[in-house]
Amino acid sequence: MTPSPLSRIASIAVASVWVPGFLSAQTPGAGEDIRGPKALIEIAQPLPPPVGLWLGIAVGVLLLGIAALWWWHRRRRRGQSPEQAARAALADLDAQCEGMTSEGFANRSAQIIRHYLADRFGLAAPRRTTEEFLRDLSHDEGSPLRAHRDPLRAFLLACDLAKFAALPLDPVARAGLIESASGFITATAAPVTHPKLGVTRS
Repeated sequence: MTPSPLSRIASIAVASVWVPGFLSAQTPGAGEDIRGPKALIEIAQPLPPPVGLWLGIAVGVLLLGIAALWWWHRRRRRGQSPEQAARAALADLDAQCEGMTSEGFANRSAQIIRHYLADRFGLAAPRRTTEEFLRDLSHDEGSPLRAHRDPLRAFLLACDLAKFAALPLDPVARAGLIESASGFITATAAPVTHPKLGVTRS
């Protein structure tokens, strides 16, 4: 029996729906389904900082600390008279003297007086040796320090003996140097009149 046109159309419609579904349900070939292992991706590890970098950081921190200490010291001294600054430095030295060597104590004592002379009288004492400074002082007839030359000489020479000749300084000797420095500051802190210029310096 010859199928009717309507039956043919129905058969074609069923086939168009069933065949694609059947084909899509089939197992894919081995070449399409099995894949080889993928290569591992290596993540680069960060390299440790070089030793030079750590050394540079340490030096930088040290320099910052020194700069901060210098700034603090300058700020503390700002607004103080030369006498006040020198007496404050002597008080610090007296408090720390037990833990200092004789050389270190003598050097610090001399520097306090040298900076006091520079701040008080405008002398280049911190940059001169004791011999050079005392020689120049002896040649300056109008120096306001002329009357105090002998005690200043004795003090500076005592400090030089401890610094350069390794003369030990016991507690009594250290107290004597601090007392001498304090007495010198007291004697020279008052305003003086320069004989040549007739100018009073405070």
